[in-house]
Amino acid sequence: MPDRNVDPELKEELDREQSLADLEQVLGDRGQLLSDGGQARIDSEQAKLDRERERAGDDPGTERRFDDRQAKLDRSQATEDAVQESLDNAQAGRDALQASLDDHRESARLPSEEKPPVSDAEKKKQDAQTRAEAARARAEASLLRAQAAIARAEASEKRANDV
Repeated sequence: MPDRNVDPELKEELDREQSLADLEQVLGDRGQLLSDGGQARIDSEQAKLDRERERAGDDPGTERRFDDRQAKLDRSQATEDAVQESLDNAQAGRDALQASLDDHRESARLPSEEKPPVSDAEKKKQDAQTRAEAARARAEASLLRAQAAIARAEASEKRANDV
């Protein structure tokens, strides 16, 4: 049975920390949505460039323009990858903070009726799995983009050698 002699200052501090943790999660989710939008833009621009490159064929006059645009996209992708890694690290920190708050609340033996509303553990686990799956999908997409960039570079090199 929980101890009813809970330090009100401790309870207040835990409530404050939980509120801040919830706010950080909301901000992190917003950052992830913005990053996903940036990644979608880069993917769209890459697909458009690939289509234009295919239509242009072996016209050497347009190759420099395509190479410049590809370099810009590659830089944008590298930046986006760094941002995503930062977001993933921040999420891991938020997950650890939430686990710590939950453990502290449990060790303080706060009566359940006095606990601030806490997210469902199963929901948190599902959310973490979803984020992990999304991170894996982004990594796989990054690998595909890198392989496509290598193929484009090899094709450019072959065209340059054929001239």
